[in-house]
Amino acid sequence: MLNNTQIKKLKPATKIQRILDADGLYLEITPAGSKIWRYRYKSFSDAWTMKSLGKYPDINLERARELRDELKSISGYEEVSFHQTALEWLEYKDYSSIKNKHIVLRRIENYLLPELGDQVLSHIRPRQILPILKRIEARGYLELARRVQNITSQIFKYGVQNLYCETNPAEPLQGATKKPRVRHMSAIVDQEGFKQLLNKIDQAEHLIPSVKLCLQIAPYVFLRSESIRMAKPQHIDFQNKLWVIPKDKMGREHWIPLTDPMMALLEQALTSSDGQYLFNGARPNRPLSEGTLNVALRSLGINKDQHVFHGFRSSFSTLSREVLRLPDDLIEAQLGHVQRNKVRAAYDRSQRIEERREMMQAWSDYLDKIRRY
Repeated sequence: MLNNTQIKKLKPATKIQRILDADGLYLEITPAGSKIWRYRYKSFSDAWTMKSLGKYPDINLERARELRDELKSISGYEEVSFHQTALEWLEYKDYSSIKNKHIVLRRIENYLLPELGDQVLSHIRPRQILPILKRIEARGYLELARRVQNITSQIFKYGVQNLYCETNPAEPLQGATKKPRVRHMSAIVDQEGFKQLLNKIDQAEHLIPSVKLCLQIAPYVFLRSESIRMAKPQHIDFQNKLWVIPKDKMGREHWIPLTDPMMALLEQALTSSDGQYLFNGARPNRPLSEGTLNVALRSLGINKDQHVFHGFRSSFSTLSREVLRLPDDLIEAQLGHVQRNKVRAAYDRSQRIEERREMMQAWSDYLDKIRRY
Protein backbone atom coordinates (compact mmCIF):
# COMPACT_ATOMS: atom_id res chain seq x y z
CA MET A 1 0.00 0.00 0.00
CA LEU A 2 1.11 3.54 -0.72
CA ASN A 3 1.82 6.22 1.85
CA ASN A 4 2.10 9.99 1.51
CA THR A 5 5.91 9.99 1.65
CA GLN A 6 6.15 7.51 -1.23
CA ILE A 7 3.68 9.49 -3.33
CA LYS A 8 5.64 12.73 -2.93
CA LYS A 9 8.86 11.01 -4.06
CA LEU A 10 7.36 9.52 -7.24
CA LYS A 11 8.89 11.03 -10.40
CA PRO A 12 7.61 10.99 -14.00
CA ALA A 13 9.09 8.63 -16.56
CA THR A 14 8.98 8.53 -20.35
CA LYS A 15 5.83 6.37 -20.21
CA ILE A 16 2.72 6.41 -18.04
CA GLN A 17 3.26 4.57 -14.75
CA ARG A 18 0.48 3.03 -12.66
CA ILE A 19 1.29 2.11 -9.08
CA LEU A 20 -1.17 -0.05 -7.14
CA ASP A 21 -2.33 1.02 -3.70
CA ALA A 22 -4.90 -1.70 -2.92
CA ASP A 23 -8.26 -3.12 -4.05
CA GLY A 24 -8.10 -1.68 -7.54
CA LEU A 25 -6.87 1.80 -6.57
CA TYR A 26 -3.94 3.00 -8.68
CA LEU A 27 -1.92 6.20 -8.80
CA GLU A 28 -1.09 7.08 -12.41
CA ILE A 29 1.96 9.28 -13.11
CA THR A 30 2.07 10.84 -16.58
CA PRO A 31 5.27 11.89 -18.41
CA ALA A 32 4.21 15.51 -17.79
CA GLY A 33 4.29 14.89 -14.04
CA SER A 34 0.55 14.72 -13.29
CA LYS A 35 -0.54 12.25 -10.63
CA ILE A 36 -4.04 10.88 -11.16
CA TRP A 37 -6.00 8.43 -9.04
CA ARG A 38 -7.70 5.65 -10.99
CA TYR A 39 -9.98 2.81 -9.93
CA ARG A 40 -10.02 -0.45 -11.89
CA TYR A 41 -13.20 -2.52 -11.76
CA LYS A 42 -15.56 -4.69 -13.80
CA SER A 43 -18.50 -3.03 -15.55
CA PHE A 44 -21.99 -4.47 -16.14
CA SER A 45 -20.65 -6.21 -19.26
CA ASP A 46 -18.06 -7.96 -17.07
CA ALA A 47 -15.23 -6.10 -18.80
CA TRP A 48 -12.42 -4.46 -16.87
CA THR A 49 -12.47 -0.68 -17.04
CA MET A 50 -10.72 2.18 -15.27
CA LYS A 51 -12.24 5.36 -13.87
CA SER A 52 -10.53 8.60 -12.88
CA LEU A 53 -11.02 9.72 -9.26
CA GLY A 54 -9.22 13.05 -9.59
CA LYS A 55 -5.74 14.50 -9.35
CA TYR A 56 -3.32 14.30 -6.48
CA PRO A 57 -2.92 16.38 -4.29
CA ASP A 58 -6.44 17.79 -4.88
CA ILE A 59 -7.61 14.30 -3.94
CA ASN A 60 -5.33 13.04 -1.19
CA LEU A 61 -4.61 9.39 -0.40
CA GLU A 62 -7.30 9.08 2.27
CA ARG A 63 -9.97 10.64 0.05
CA ALA A 64 -8.98 8.45 -2.92
CA ARG A 65 -9.52 5.36 -0.79
CA GLU A 66 -12.90 6.65 0.33
CA LEU A 67 -13.94 7.19 -3.29
CA ARG A 68 -12.75 3.71 -4.22
CA ASP A 69 -14.79 2.18 -1.40
CA GLU A 70 -17.85 4.12 -2.52
CA LEU A 71 -17.48 2.83 -6.05
CA LYS A 72 -16.99 -0.73 -4.85
CA SER A 73 -20.45 -0.59 -3.28
CA ILE A 74 -22.08 0.37 -6.59
CA SER A 75 -22.18 -2.51 -9.06
CA GLY A 76 -21.46 -1.35 -12.59
CA TYR A 77 -21.03 2.28 -11.48
CA GLU A 78 -21.06 4.76 -14.38
CA GLU A 79 -18.83 7.80 -14.09
CA VAL A 80 -20.79 10.85 -15.19
CA SER A 81 -19.69 14.47 -14.96
CA PHE A 82 -21.73 17.24 -13.39
CA HIS A 83 -21.88 18.98 -16.79
CA GLN A 84 -23.34 15.93 -18.52
CA THR A 85 -25.88 15.40 -15.72
CA ALA A 86 -26.93 19.07 -15.78
CA LEU A 87 -27.63 18.95 -19.52
CA GLU A 88 -29.56 15.68 -19.18
CA TRP A 89 -31.61 17.14 -16.33
CA LEU A 90 -32.39 20.27 -18.34
CA GLU A 91 -33.79 18.18 -21.19
CA TYR A 92 -35.67 15.94 -18.76
CA LYS A 93 -37.18 19.03 -17.10
CA ASP A 94 -38.76 19.93 -20.46
CA TYR A 95 -39.49 23.58 -19.70
CA SER A 96 -42.62 24.81 -21.48
CA SER A 97 -41.14 28.33 -21.55
CA ILE A 98 -38.06 28.78 -23.73
CA LYS A 99 -37.27 31.94 -21.78
CA ASN A 100 -37.23 30.08 -18.44
CA LYS A 101 -35.08 27.30 -19.90
CA HIS A 102 -32.51 29.83 -21.13
CA ILE A 103 -32.45 31.54 -17.72
CA VAL A 104 -31.74 28.23 -15.96
CA LEU A 105 -29.11 27.29 -18.54
CA ARG A 106 -27.32 30.64 -18.08
CA ARG A 107 -27.25 30.12 -14.32
CA ILE A 108 -25.77 26.66 -14.76
CA GLU A 109 -23.14 27.95 -17.19
CA ASN A 110 -22.27 31.09 -15.22
CA TYR A 111 -22.20 29.77 -11.66
CA LEU A 112 -21.97 25.97 -11.59
CA LEU A 113 -19.97 24.73 -14.57
CA PRO A 114 -16.80 26.76 -13.90
CA GLU A 115 -16.39 25.00 -10.53
CA LEU A 116 -18.23 21.72 -10.93
CA GLY A 117 -18.55 21.05 -14.66
CA ASP A 118 -15.70 18.57 -15.17
CA GLN A 119 -16.03 16.87 -11.80
CA VAL A 120 -17.51 13.40 -11.47
CA LEU A 121 -20.99 13.86 -10.03
CA SER A 122 -20.56 11.28 -7.26
CA HIS A 123 -17.34 12.94 -6.04
CA ILE A 124 -18.86 16.34 -5.33
CA ARG A 125 -19.45 17.29 -1.70
CA PRO A 126 -21.26 20.19 0.03
CA ARG A 127 -17.94 21.92 0.72
CA GLN A 128 -17.47 22.38 -3.03
CA ILE A 129 -20.97 23.77 -3.58
CA LEU A 130 -21.28 26.12 -0.62
CA PRO A 131 -18.52 28.56 -1.72
CA ILE A 132 -20.38 29.07 -5.01
CA LEU A 133 -23.54 30.08 -3.15
CA LYS A 134 -21.64 32.25 -0.69
CA ARG A 135 -19.97 34.22 -3.50
CA ILE A 136 -23.37 34.98 -5.02
CA GLU A 137 -24.67 35.97 -1.57
CA ALA A 138 -21.67 38.26 -0.95
CA ARG A 139 -22.59 40.22 -4.08
CA GLY A 140 -26.03 40.88 -2.62
CA TYR A 141 -27.93 38.54 -4.94
CA LEU A 142 -29.80 36.67 -2.24
CA GLU A 143 -32.67 35.43 -4.39
CA LEU A 144 -30.22 34.28 -7.06
CA ALA A 145 -28.22 32.31 -4.46
CA ARG A 146 -31.42 30.56 -3.38
CA ARG A 147 -32.34 29.73 -6.97
CA VAL A 148 -28.86 28.40 -7.84
CA GLN A 149 -28.99 26.14 -4.77
CA ASN A 150 -32.36 24.83 -5.91
CA ILE A 151 -31.10 24.16 -9.44
CA THR A 152 -28.05 22.34 -8.07
CA SER A 153 -30.21 20.23 -5.78
CA GLN A 154 -32.51 19.27 -8.64
CA ILE A 155 -29.54 18.21 -10.78
CA PHE A 156 -28.22 15.95 -8.01
CA LYS A 157 -31.69 14.55 -7.35
CA TYR A 158 -31.83 13.60 -11.03
CA GLY A 159 -28.39 12.03 -10.64
CA VAL A 160 -29.56 9.91 -7.69
CA GLN A 161 -32.65 8.78 -9.60
CA ASN A 162 -30.47 7.67 -12.53
CA LEU A 163 -27.79 5.98 -10.37
CA TYR A 164 -25.11 8.52 -11.24
CA CYS A 165 -24.57 9.20 -7.53
CA GLU A 166 -25.98 8.03 -4.21
CA THR A 167 -26.60 11.28 -2.36
CA ASN A 168 -27.66 14.87 -3.01
CA PRO A 169 -24.95 17.10 -1.45
CA ALA A 170 -26.82 20.29 -2.38
CA GLU A 171 -29.96 19.44 -0.43
CA PRO A 172 -28.52 20.16 3.07
CA LEU A 173 -27.45 23.61 1.80
CA GLN A 174 -31.02 24.83 1.50
CA GLY A 175 -31.16 27.92 3.73
CA ALA A 176 -27.36 28.21 3.89
CA THR A 177 -27.54 31.75 2.45
CA LYS A 178 -29.49 34.72 3.77
CA LYS A 179 -33.19 34.79 3.04
CA PRO A 180 -34.11 37.48 0.49
CA ARG A 181 -36.68 40.09 1.35
CA VAL A 182 -39.98 39.75 -0.49
CA ARG A 183 -40.38 42.67 -2.90
CA HIS A 184 -43.79 43.18 -4.45
CA MET A 185 -44.18 44.55 -7.95
CA SER A 186 -45.11 48.24 -7.99
CA ALA A 187 -48.78 48.75 -8.75
CA ILE A 188 -51.40 51.48 -8.59
CA VAL A 189 -54.17 50.07 -6.42
CA ASP A 190 -56.30 53.15 -5.62
CA GLN A 191 -59.25 54.02 -7.82
CA GLU A 192 -58.25 57.63 -8.61
CA GLY A 193 -54.67 56.71 -9.47
CA PHE A 194 -55.82 53.80 -11.63
CA LYS A 195 -58.30 56.04 -13.45
CA GLN A 196 -55.49 58.48 -14.28
CA LEU A 197 -53.32 55.63 -15.55
CA LEU A 198 -56.07 54.36 -17.86
CA ASN A 199 -56.65 57.85 -19.27
CA LYS A 200 -52.94 58.44 -19.86
CA ILE A 201 -52.77 55.22 -21.86
CA ASP A 202 -55.88 56.11 -23.91
CA GLN A 203 -54.55 59.60 -24.68
CA ALA A 204 -51.00 58.53 -25.61
CA GLU A 205 -50.29 59.56 -29.20
CA HIS A 206 -46.58 58.74 -29.31
CA LEU A 207 -46.88 54.97 -28.82
CA ILE A 208 -46.79 52.59 -31.77
CA PRO A 209 -50.21 50.88 -32.30
CA SER A 210 -49.24 47.44 -30.98
CA VAL A 211 -47.78 48.89 -27.75
CA LYS A 212 -50.75 51.17 -27.12
CA LEU A 213 -53.28 48.41 -27.80
CA CYS A 214 -51.40 46.04 -25.53
CA LEU A 215 -51.42 48.61 -22.72
CA GLN A 216 -55.11 49.32 -23.32
CA ILE A 217 -56.17 45.70 -23.08
CA ALA A 218 -53.82 44.79 -20.22
CA PRO A 219 -56.11 46.31 -17.50
CA TYR A 220 -58.98 44.14 -18.78
CA VAL A 221 -57.09 40.83 -18.89
CA PHE A 222 -54.19 41.43 -16.40
CA LEU A 223 -52.00 38.74 -17.95
CA ARG A 224 -48.37 38.12 -17.18
CA SER A 225 -46.02 39.86 -19.58
CA GLU A 226 -44.96 36.72 -21.43
CA SER A 227 -48.52 35.49 -21.93
CA ILE A 228 -49.73 38.72 -23.52
CA ARG A 229 -46.57 39.41 -25.54
CA MET A 230 -46.55 35.89 -27.03
CA ALA A 231 -50.29 35.89 -27.83
CA LYS A 232 -51.17 34.88 -31.37
CA PRO A 233 -54.27 35.65 -33.47
CA GLN A 234 -55.40 32.00 -33.35
CA HIS A 235 -55.64 32.19 -29.55
CA ILE A 236 -58.69 34.46 -29.84
CA ASP A 237 -62.04 32.69 -30.27
CA PHE A 238 -64.25 35.59 -31.35
CA GLN A 239 -67.30 33.36 -31.81
CA ASN A 240 -67.27 32.12 -28.21
CA LYS A 241 -65.73 35.31 -26.80
CA LEU A 242 -62.74 33.52 -25.30
CA TRP A 243 -59.01 34.13 -25.24
CA VAL A 244 -57.38 30.72 -24.84
CA ILE A 245 -53.71 30.74 -23.80
CA PRO A 246 -52.22 27.28 -24.48
CA LYS A 247 -49.98 27.33 -21.41
CA ASP A 248 -49.47 29.94 -18.76
CA LYS A 249 -46.56 30.24 -16.29
CA MET A 250 -47.87 27.25 -14.33
CA GLY A 251 -47.99 25.07 -17.45
CA ARG A 252 -51.80 25.05 -17.66
CA GLU A 253 -54.24 26.22 -20.34
CA HIS A 254 -55.76 29.53 -19.28
CA TRP A 255 -59.14 30.90 -20.41
CA ILE A 256 -60.15 34.56 -20.46
CA PRO A 257 -63.83 35.42 -21.06
CA LEU A 258 -64.03 38.48 -23.33
CA THR A 259 -66.38 41.42 -23.05
CA ASP A 260 -67.37 43.77 -25.89
CA PRO A 261 -64.69 46.43 -25.09
CA MET A 262 -62.05 43.69 -25.02
CA MET A 263 -63.29 42.29 -28.33
CA ALA A 264 -63.13 45.73 -29.94
CA LEU A 265 -59.52 46.25 -28.84
CA LEU A 266 -58.53 42.75 -29.96
CA GLU A 267 -60.09 43.31 -33.38
CA GLN A 268 -57.95 46.45 -33.72
CA ALA A 269 -54.88 44.47 -32.68
CA LEU A 270 -55.73 41.78 -35.22
CA THR A 271 -56.03 44.39 -37.96
CA SER A 272 -52.59 45.85 -37.23
CA SER A 273 -50.95 42.47 -36.53
CA ASP A 274 -48.42 41.00 -38.97
CA GLY A 275 -50.14 37.63 -38.53
CA GLN A 276 -47.48 36.04 -36.36
CA TYR A 277 -48.15 37.78 -33.03
CA LEU A 278 -51.20 39.65 -31.85
CA PHE A 279 -49.09 42.53 -30.57
CA ASN A 280 -46.15 42.53 -32.96
CA GLY A 281 -42.81 44.16 -32.20
CA ALA A 282 -40.90 46.71 -34.24
CA ARG A 283 -39.32 43.97 -36.37
CA PRO A 284 -41.38 41.64 -38.60
CA ASN A 285 -42.56 38.36 -37.05
CA ARG A 286 -41.21 39.27 -33.63
CA PRO A 287 -43.21 39.90 -30.44
CA LEU A 288 -42.90 42.95 -28.23
CA SER A 289 -39.81 42.71 -26.04
CA GLU A 290 -40.14 42.32 -22.29
CA GLY A 291 -38.85 45.79 -21.56
CA THR A 292 -40.91 47.62 -24.18
CA LEU A 293 -44.13 47.74 -22.14
CA ASN A 294 -42.44 49.11 -19.04
CA VAL A 295 -40.55 51.67 -21.12
CA ALA A 296 -43.89 52.74 -22.58
CA LEU A 297 -45.29 53.23 -19.07
CA ARG A 298 -42.25 55.34 -18.17
CA SER A 299 -42.90 57.50 -21.24
CA LEU A 300 -46.35 58.28 -19.81
CA GLY A 301 -44.78 59.71 -16.68
CA ILE A 302 -45.42 56.57 -14.58
CA ASN A 303 -42.16 55.74 -12.78
CA LYS A 304 -41.14 52.22 -11.80
CA ASP A 305 -41.92 52.82 -8.13
CA GLN A 306 -45.54 53.62 -9.03
CA HIS A 307 -46.53 50.96 -11.51
CA VAL A 308 -44.95 48.29 -13.70
CA PHE A 309 -46.66 46.17 -16.35
CA HIS A 310 -47.01 43.20 -13.99
CA GLY A 311 -48.77 45.60 -11.61
CA PHE A 312 -52.02 45.35 -13.61
CA ARG A 313 -52.51 41.99 -11.89
CA SER A 314 -52.26 43.62 -8.45
CA SER A 315 -54.54 46.46 -9.54
CA PHE A 316 -57.23 43.96 -10.52
CA SER A 317 -56.69 41.80 -7.44
CA THR A 318 -57.02 44.76 -5.05
CA LEU A 319 -59.75 46.83 -6.67
CA SER A 320 -61.93 43.84 -7.57
CA ARG A 321 -61.93 42.84 -3.91
CA GLU A 322 -62.08 46.21 -2.18
CA VAL A 323 -64.41 48.07 -4.55
CA LEU A 324 -66.45 45.44 -6.41
CA ARG A 325 -66.42 42.80 -3.63
CA LEU A 326 -65.93 40.03 -6.18
CA PRO A 327 -65.45 36.42 -4.90
CA ASP A 328 -61.88 35.58 -3.88
CA ASP A 329 -61.88 32.12 -5.49
CA LEU A 330 -62.99 33.49 -8.87
CA ILE A 331 -60.38 36.26 -8.70
CA GLU A 332 -57.63 33.72 -7.97
CA ALA A 333 -58.87 31.45 -10.76
CA GLN A 334 -58.85 34.31 -13.28
CA LEU A 335 -55.35 35.30 -12.20
CA GLY A 336 -54.28 31.74 -12.97
CA HIS A 337 -53.14 31.00 -9.43
CA VAL A 338 -52.84 27.39 -8.29
CA GLN A 339 -55.40 26.15 -5.78
CA ARG A 340 -53.60 26.09 -2.41
CA ASN A 341 -55.79 23.33 -1.04
CA LYS A 342 -54.30 20.34 -2.88
CA VAL A 343 -57.17 18.01 -2.02
CA ARG A 344 -59.71 20.52 -3.32
CA ALA A 345 -57.61 21.19 -6.41
CA ALA A 346 -57.55 17.49 -7.24
CA TYR A 347 -61.35 17.35 -7.42
CA ASP A 348 -62.26 20.88 -8.53
CA ARG A 349 -61.07 20.95 -12.12
CA SER A 350 -63.95 22.96 -13.55
CA GLN A 351 -63.17 26.19 -15.35
CA ARG A 352 -66.30 27.84 -13.85
CA ILE A 353 -66.33 29.79 -17.06
CA GLU A 354 -69.83 31.27 -16.79
CA GLU A 355 -69.19 32.59 -13.27
CA ARG A 356 -65.91 34.04 -14.44
CA ARG A 357 -67.62 35.58 -17.46
CA GLU A 358 -69.97 37.44 -15.12
CA MET A 359 -67.03 38.58 -13.02
CA MET A 360 -65.08 39.79 -16.06
CA GLN A 361 -68.14 41.70 -17.26
CA ALA A 362 -68.39 43.42 -13.88
CA TRP A 363 -64.69 44.33 -14.04
CA SER A 364 -65.00 45.58 -17.62
CA ASP A 365 -67.99 47.75 -16.70
CA TYR A 366 -66.02 49.12 -13.75
CA LEU A 367 -63.09 50.16 -15.97
CA ASP A 368 -65.40 51.91 -18.40
CA LYS A 369 -67.19 53.66 -15.54
CA ILE A 370 -64.08 55.11 -13.82
CA ARG A 371 -62.77 56.35 -17.17
CA ARG A 372 -65.84 58.57 -17.48
CA TYR A 373 -65.68 60.13 -14.02
